[in-house]
Amino acid sequence: MIEIPCTPQFRLNAEIGRTVRRCWENVPGVIAYLKEALQTWKGIKSPEAVFVAACKEGRKPESAQVKSAVKDWFEWARKQRIVIAMSGEVVYTRRGKAVAVAEMMRRCPVGE
Repeated sequence: MIEIPCTPQFRLNAEIGRTVRRCWENVPGVIAYLKEALQTWKGIKSPEAVFVAACKEGRKPESAQVKSAVKDWFEWARKQRIVIAMSGEVVYTRRGKAVAVAEMMRRCPVGE
């Protein structure tokens, strides 16, 4: 488990407080984003700055962005009647054939 360095300045920073109040719905994703950044980026000098910027932009960790893209694709494909269901990393075609999500996303890109 990674611990987010939380200096007294971080806790008392007025900009962080305003940002959190304005962007409350983004905070859970931003915390996960910051944890991922602390694990993967080299030399973060200001976790506070990363937090504020990510909060304002509504950033989420890479894994959440991938899941969101799959969800969006599935909803589109279902409305187009390309697939009827999804379970884990597998989608089911109208004929009941199981195909990997990544393969179906490659075969049927959104909008085509």
